[in-house]
Amino acid sequence: MQTLPTRESLLDIAGAVLDVRPLIDRMQPPVMVFPTAVGQGSASAPPTDLIGFEKFLNKVATRVGAPNFKLSPDLRAVPRSGLELAISKRLLGEHGGVGGGWIEAAAQEEEIVAAALATSFEKEFAQTKVSSFDGTVLRAYSAGDFRNKTVALIAPCGMPAKLCRCWMQRLAKDYSVIVWETRLLFDEPGDIETRAFDVQSQVGDLFAVLDHFGVTSSHLMGLCGGAVIAVSAAVARPERVGSLSLWHGDFELGPGCPKTKHQKDLKAFMQFAAMGRDQADQLHKMFTQNTAKNFRDDWAHVVLYPYANSELLYRYAQSNGNIMDTNVAQLLPRIEQPALVVTSRDDTTTHPDSSRRVAELLPNAYLNVIAHGDHLSLFHAGADITGIALEFLAREGA
Repeated sequence: MQTLPTRESLLDIAGAVLDVRPLIDRMQPPVMVFPTAVGQGSASAPPTDLIGFEKFLNKVATRVGAPNFKLSPDLRAVPRSGLELAISKRLLGEHGGVGGGWIEAAAQEEEIVAAALATSFEKEFAQTKVSSFDGTVLRAYSAGDFRNKTVALIAPCGMPAKLCRCWMQRLAKDYSVIVWETRLLFDEPGDIETRAFDVQSQVGDLFAVLDHFGVTSSHLMGLCGGAVIAVSAAVARPERVGSLSLWHGDFELGPGCPKTKHQKDLKAFMQFAAMGRDQADQLHKMFTQNTAKNFRDDWAHVVLYPYANSELLYRYAQSNGNIMDTNVAQLLPRIEQPALVVTSRDDTTTHPDSSRRVAELLPNAYLNVIAHGDHLSLFHAGADITGIALEFLAREGA
């Protein structure tokens, strides 16, 4: 007798559809999904199971306004790109074998989608559209009580806000917390050619968001490339920055600045893609399955967002390229606010020695070098990591 999918399984799939947005919203529909991407596909899996699973996926997608999916009927096929690989892994997960009963499950999609939406990132945190200094529309998310001290989370360039979900959940217990998404990468202004991607414009966005929420002074928490925005903002408007923390920062410090292979490769990639839309299109077409191997499965469907299409890649290269090119060495001695600098000994994404050098150049800095932790583990906001942040915030608040 056929065993129907459990309600837990249905919720997991519906939640996965929500998770892979906004990536799939920027891709050409239908979005291809490959059962063998998780290594559990079988040539003996009945075709009707694939049809039923696809039907359930698309009922969920239609109800939430996402593009439709197309499951590959060839169980020997493999994803053609890192994007398809990441999406397939997140959607299928433990359901890689695509068991039976999905056609019957499709009849429950209304209740299942409602339950999944109730616990979604967009439902958990208030979304606000903020008009920046030049009219660029930013999507900002907030949580917590604004009578408390505010933490402005500066996410890595081009990353969806949901990457910071774990941090927002923890910080909102004691502070008000805000995060926003990179200018021009999540909206479609009609006059894109007149808009700026430089660091100062991104700093302007930070203060526009703070102004929108009525925040006069805040703690700036810069993650990866966001650390460069935090440093630049602390110099530009020191009266608006009470303290700052710089986590696994992607720093340029001039000649001799230590860089990982990842930083060197990414910078060359950004420089070529930023040269023009034709160059960005060339790189996007070369974007293969091997690219996704650089990202952890749990975050790949989020961090691959800027690579969803060639236009987005071009804009990302402009924004992130400006961040990676900004030499902060001359800015750091001018920052008098208390600063926490955090890295790990074995971070192969951004070089830990550059964070050590940043801490030396800051007049009032505390350096914390964690023994272990890859770059993306930061976004799980484990108890050890959040403990470092909360101890610093409490000390400075006192």
